[in-house]
Amino acid sequence: MRFIPKILTVFCGAAFACGAACAATDEDREQPQYIADEVAAIVGNRHILLSDIERATEDVVRMRHENGTLSNRPARYEAFETLLLQKMLAEQARADSLDKELRGGTDTQIEEQLQRMIAEAGSVKALERKLRKEIYAIRDDLKRELEDVQLANIMQTNVVSKVGVTYRDVADFFAQLPTDSLEMVPEQYVYAQIVRFPPETEERKFEVRQKLLEYRQRILEGENLGALARLYSMDPGTARSGGSWGPGNINQLVYPIVEALETLKPGTVSEIIETEYGYHIVELISLRGELVQFRQILLKPTFTVEETEREMRLLDSLAREIGTDKEAFDEAVERYSMDKETNRNAGVVFNGALAKQQYNAKLASPKFMKDALLPQDYIPLSRLKEGEVSAPYAAVDLGTGSTVYKIVRLNQVIPSHHASLEEDYEIIADFALQNKQNIELDKWVREAIKKMYVWIAPEYRDYEFEHNWLKK
Repeated sequence: MRFIPKILTVFCGAAFACGAACAATDEDREQPQYIADEVAAIVGNRHILLSDIERATEDVVRMRHENGTLSNRPARYEAFETLLLQKMLAEQARADSLDKELRGGTDTQIEEQLQRMIAEAGSVKALERKLRKEIYAIRDDLKRELEDVQLANIMQTNVVSKVGVTYRDVADFFAQLPTDSLEMVPEQYVYAQIVRFPPETEERKFEVRQKLLEYRQRILEGENLGALARLYSMDPGTARSGGSWGPGNINQLVYPIVEALETLKPGTVSEIIETEYGYHIVELISLRGELVQFRQILLKPTFTVEETEREMRLLDSLAREIGTDKEAFDEAVERYSMDKETNRNAGVVFNGALAKQQYNAKLASPKFMKDALLPQDYIPLSRLKEGEVSAPYAAVDLGTGSTVYKIVRLNQVIPSHHASLEEDYEIIADFALQNKQNIELDKWVREAIKKMYVWIAPEYRDYEFEHNWLKK
């Protein structure tokens, strides 16, 4: 018979060893007194505590407020079931040996989250009182929680990774939608661009390579790549987390990075790698099949004010010459634009989120909802009439993270309208894919609940669950 612990009590200070006749001293009374934390559920070998539910409920409430989400379901019920599902996915990931992919890369995130919690509580002592445990125990809990979240994400990705949709799937999904449920599609923009960036001279390339060689030598002599990445890496997506990327699918990376990672052993550092994003050195953490985790330092050449002003003057001259002449704009794109993704299709920018998700370029769309545009592009576009070209401006290229200089042409504004399969296929396909993935995940959860040990404390069994966690 399996022992189900009902109460976990956390004591602080020295070891707790005191008989019934032991009287508390003044020093004892000054020590923080923590009340017990209740075990609300067990999934596999993982506990869900009352304090876990309280924190998760706060997160659900905060996210509802931030997203403007309305729900008839109590936030506490949603939070509890989310934790149950997370623990189940994480436990299955461990059973499938996916926990080997979680070596390192979490310390920075843990400390950042801990500092936010301390700031919100007001002090370390206030946080300890709120969570009923000492700071070292809170830090350990955060580490376990972060690992569970990462493993749950990996497992969920594995479950739905092979799910895709065909045109027939999308059409059937759309046909099943009630007519009165079809929402209005917001205003959309179709636009083209001419992009410039100062040329990388051999001198600038040499400077960057020399810096990376210096960092690589320091790493080989014992310094931590993650620490150097936080100080020097120019990749905004990974620098704050010590250059850590993944775990993720290796096919998402550009080939030079993939080629380098496949030749490395865990813990070793590459030579300098040149890509369209800049110059890298990478350290492999783990590689299992197509699932990879690594750290990197990325550097890019920097340019003088004179060099950037030269590009802005060129773009300003082009905008004035082109006016509203579509042919002139197309010719200027072919001749002057340096953006490889748009300079061969008249500068038209495509929204490739769904295409990248399904590795199908045909699903890319030139239509951007107003809310999907970055302010750096929406502001100049919002000032244009169809056919007009903007003044030059600086922007951040989302692909490379580099500063670029460009002008944009507003090709078309599509007014808000009711969704239709002909006009909004890409949007509907995205919803159809999400629906199919949810069905596959629900199927997996139902089967996993049957096989995995799940215990829920009696006082929580009247919660309204979407899944049959009580195995009735």
